[in-house]
Amino acid sequence: MSRIEWTRYNGDDIESVVAMFISGDYPAAERINPSVGDGGIDVLVKTDKTRVYQVKKFTGPLSTSQANQVKKSVDRLCTDPRVKDLQVDEWHLVMPWDATLETKKWVMEYVTGKGLPEPIWDGLTQCDFWASKYPHVVDYYLGGSADRIREMALSIVQGLRLKNIREEDVQSRDVAGFADELKETVAVLSREDPFYSYGIQVEPQFKTPDKEDVRAALTNIKPGVVLSTLMGDGHVSVRVDVYVKNQVALQLNPLKINVVMTAAPESEEATAIQNFRKFGSPMELSNGASGSSAFPGGLGGEFENASVTVLPASDNAEGERELRLVLFDTEDRQIDSLVIHREYTTTGIPTEGQGPRGMESRLTDHNGILEVLLRLDVDEQTSKMATMAHPPHGKLAVDVLPVLRFYQKLKAPNTLTAAPRFGPISDVRQPLMERDGSIADLWVDVAEALNLIQEHTAHRLRFPDLEHVEEKLIREVLRAGALLQGQTLTERMTLVATDHDPTVSDETTTLTMLVPWKIELQEGPVDLGYLAYAFSGSLRERDQELEGGRYDVWGVDGSKVLVRVLSEEEKKALPDIPILGGGS
Repeated sequence: MSRIEWTRYNGDDIESVVAMFISGDYPAAERINPSVGDGGIDVLVKTDKTRVYQVKKFTGPLSTSQANQVKKSVDRLCTDPRVKDLQVDEWHLVMPWDATLETKKWVMEYVTGKGLPEPIWDGLTQCDFWASKYPHVVDYYLGGSADRIREMALSIVQGLRLKNIREEDVQSRDVAGFADELKETVAVLSREDPFYSYGIQVEPQFKTPDKEDVRAALTNIKPGVVLSTLMGDGHVSVRVDVYVKNQVALQLNPLKINVVMTAAPESEEATAIQNFRKFGSPMELSNGASGSSAFPGGLGGEFENASVTVLPASDNAEGERELRLVLFDTEDRQIDSLVIHREYTTTGIPTEGQGPRGMESRLTDHNGILEVLLRLDVDEQTSKMATMAHPPHGKLAVDVLPVLRFYQKLKAPNTLTAAPRFGPISDVRQPLMERDGSIADLWVDVAEALNLIQEHTAHRLRFPDLEHVEEKLIREVLRAGALLQGQTLTERMTLVATDHDPTVSDETTTLTMLVPWKIELQEGPVDLGYLAYAFSGSLRERDQELEGGRYDVWGVDGSKVLVRVLSEEEKKALPDIPILGGGS
C-alpha cells in the first residue's frame, strides 16, 4: 500500500486509527472517552505493564501552542484524582512526526520531571509501521472501505448471495461448493472488518424460532460474542454470532439500538420496564416494543410490536464473582457462612448529564437455590436486599443441605454481611426480615434425612418435589432420618405378630427383637440394616396360622413400641428374631 499522507486527516481520524493500531497489539487496550475528561490518557493498556498513550495529530515540528498541549496532557495525568493511584510503567507520545533530538530532550525532561518514566516517542516511523501491519484499519478509516464492508456483511445475512438461487442451479452444485463460498465470504469479511469477526451456523429447522429458542441461544453465548442473531423460516435456522476483536472496537463502533417500550400503567410489564431503566434489571416483555437497531454485519433494522428479553452479562473476574454470605446472631457471633457467586452487576440507563440512577446485583449459590438481590437507589440514597429460595427438587441432597441450613437461619433477629470469599469480614451488618420458617425447616429435615440415608447406598439421592410426591414417602424419609440420627421413636401398635417360637415362655412380658430395615425411594430400594423393636405386653395367641406362615401374636401394653437403630455390638448380643407384622 502507498504511504499515508497524514496531513490530510483531522485529529479524530488519527486518534481513532492509532487507537485501533494499539488495540491490534494489545486487545485489552481501552480508549478513554475525552467527553468526560481523559485524565491525560487517550489509550490505556493494563497487561503485564501499564502503558499510557497520548495521541496528537501533529505532523510537523511543534509550535509553542502544540508543545503546551503536550505539557497539559502530562499535567492532567499527574493531577487528575481519578488516576492518582495509576502506576505508569510506560508513557507514550504518539504523532505522525519523527521528533528531532532537541524536541525529544525537552519532552523527556518535562515528563520525567513530573515523576513519570522516560517517555517513548511513537512518531511517523512507528505510525507507518502500524499502517503496514494493519492495512484493513487504514482502509476502513482512511480508504473509504466502510460501505464496502457493510455491503459484504449484508450479503451474508441476506442469504450468502444464494437467496434466490434456482433449483436447477442447486442440482448442479454440491454442498461443498456452498460451504466453500460461505467459508470464503466469512473469512474475507472477518479479515477486512477492523472491529468484528463473524461466525455463521446453518442447521435444518422444523419450526420458526420462538422465545424459548432465543432464550436457549442467549444462555449459551460463546466467549467474545457481543451479538447473536437467530433467524429461521421453518426449514432452515441461521445463527450469526458477532465477535468483538478488541475493547476499542466497542468504543469506536458500538452496537446501537433504539427501543420504545409500552405497557399498561401499574402492570407487571410497566414495573419491569421501570426496574430496567433504573437498575438495569433483567427484563422480559411478550410484545409492545418497537424501534430500530444499528448492528454490524447488516443485522440491524427496524422492528415493531416485538417481544424483548434482556439478560445481563457479567465480565467480573472469577475472584470478583466469588463472595461469602456470613450470618451473625444477636450477640454478633458468626453462626454460618455460604460461598456464593455474583451472577451479574448491572446499572440503569444514564440520564442526560448524570450517571445511572441505580445498580443491581444478583447473587446465587452454585445450585441456584438461594437468590439474593441487592439494589442501590441513587435518588433515594438507599440500598435494599431481597432474599428468596427456589425449591431444591431434583438436586443432589448432599449438595443442597448446606444451602438449606443457611437459608433456615436467614431471618430476623440474625444479621447478614457479604464479604470476599477470602480475607477479613466487614463490620457492616444487614438486618433481616421476619418470615415463616416452616417450609425451610421441612426442607432441612428432608435433606438431612436423605444425607444420612445416602451413606447406605450408591444411588444418587435427589431432593423430591414435595408438592407432587406421595406424603407417605416423605414420612418414611423423615422417620429414617430421625432413627439414623440416634433417636428412639415411640410407635403405636396394639398387636404384634412374630414367627412362632416354642421356646418363648407364656409368661414373657417384654420383647426386644431385630428387624431387617429397608426403605423404598424414588431412586430404588435402600438397605439400612436392622431396627430394634422393644415393647411390654403379653402373649395373646400362640402358633396361629396367618398368611405366609405360623405366628405368635402379642398384645402391646399402652399400644407403645419403642424403635431405634442398634449398634453393631448390640446386634451381636441379641438373638435374631425378626418381627414379621403387626396391627392396631
